[in-house]
Amino acid sequence: MEKKLTLTEYRSLAYTLRPIKPLGTCCSNVLLETIHAEPIESRPQTRGKRNCIVQCPECKKMYTSKY
Repeated sequence: MEKKLTLTEYRSLAYTLRPIKPLGTCCSNVLLETIHAEPIESRPQTRGKRNCIVQCPECKKMYTSKY
């Protein structure tokens, strides 16, 4: 995973990306890599439903996905 983003930086990037289902694939059957997880301060500790930004290792295209 790359450097941690602030909540503002994460939202700015995540809102421009298309969503993809968890364990989805892009241009082949290779699993997408998680490169940024949604910062914890965006959700209460009791709610575990966070998002993440994933990237295809082949074409480098990025998506948002459930974490």
